[in-house]
Amino acid sequence: MSRAESMSRKDKPPLNPPGFLATQDLKDRGWTPTLIGRYLGEHDQTRPNGLKMGRRRLPPVKLYAEARVHEVERDDTFLAAQARAADARERAERNRAVREAKREALLQAAAQSYTPTIHPEPLRKGAVKKAREPYRDGLEAALDRLRREIEKLTVKEDARLGELLRERLDEALAAAYAWYPDPNAPKEEADSKPKKGKAKASDWREWDWE
Repeated sequence: MSRAESMSRKDKPPLNPPGFLATQDLKDRGWTPTLIGRYLGEHDQTRPNGLKMGRRRLPPVKLYAEARVHEVERDDTFLAAQARAADARERAERNRAVREAKREALLQAAAQSYTPTIHPEPLRKGAVKKAREPYRDGLEAALDRLRREIEKLTVKEDARLGELLRERLDEALAAAYAWYPDPNAPKEEADSKPKKGKAKASDWREWDWE
């Protein structure tokens, strides 16, 4: 065997031996950890885990005999339990979506309280950074205030709130300067006029037209 072939084999993820299913395979078939524990119990075999966390290889992958899995999946009691588990999962996903929608509405409403007053200056066309600079401190102050007012703000929500406030500032600046990128510009306009295209949150730190 050549060195290249040896390296290629090492790079390939380990495969399940014939006749066995890994935990992920069971998950793809609609099993949950509770169902596995209740109807399959202890795993039948293991294989090396192809994934690593840093330099540490993750624990071995648990394997279950495929014949045993098929036998359980033909049992009416299991099928009823699996259906109930699927219903519970769907309810949890719906509830999570509702909670996320409510939090997004809360963040949107909070961002509306930030209304920057723009004092246009004689800036050259495209001087985005200079246009924003006078309002950075006010934006940060508004963000700090809202962080204190909104309960249980997560890291993800904090980032989203900052994005919404920056968008509010971009909207105000676009109204004050005809050349400033409008975050609400239609996609067609953004494609035909790049400098008046939609301003993305990531542009905030990256734009440097000076």
